[in-house]
Amino acid sequence: MDKVLIPAGHADKIQLLAGEKLRIECVSGGQVCDLFAFNKNNLKETLSPSHIRSVLRRTYLKEGDKIYSVLRRPMLKLVQDEVGSHDFSVPACDPGRYIMDFGIENHRSCRDNLAECMEEYNIPYEYLPDPLNLFQETSITTKGLFVGGVSPVKKGEGVVLEALMDLIVVGSACPQDKAPTNNYNPTDILFYKI
Repeated sequence: MDKVLIPAGHADKIQLLAGEKLRIECVSGGQVCDLFAFNKNNLKETLSPSHIRSVLRRTYLKEGDKIYSVLRRPMLKLVQDEVGSHDFSVPACDPGRYIMDFGIENHRSCRDNLAECMEEYNIPYEYLPDPLNLFQETSITTKGLFVGGVSPVKKGEGVVLEALMDLIVVGSACPQDKAPTNNYNPTDILFYKI
């Protein structure tokens, strides 16, 4: 499969061979894509936001940066970036967040989306990795506080990533509609190989 349309509030996956390039595009604008990656030959090796921060020594990405795994190995390379705003500081939204912050049960979440998408691989829910939140606006104040905002990505904008190993890449079109993250209106994300 070379093209995957991920419906608003849901997730899907695509397999990449080392050297293949994937474009991740916002279909309508203002939508975050929680991105997860797994080494196809060792599913315990996953994309790791904390290792990205540790290797890059910063909390932002720029073109040419590599995206690292829990084994501190490069998994992906950011080849093209039309947005320039991505977060790897906060975890995926999950059922606990919707209960704790909004008093809502049974709301779709990126963590549950990942669990559904990877169900066939029997990964324990508690072991699911944290994402790289593409197109997410998160800043850190001088006092160390996280401040979120509306995703700045416009219709048709996106990124191009190059696989540096054989991967299973999962994208969740974040279902957050109770905070400004997706402008209170989740929309679709498009994956396609180029």
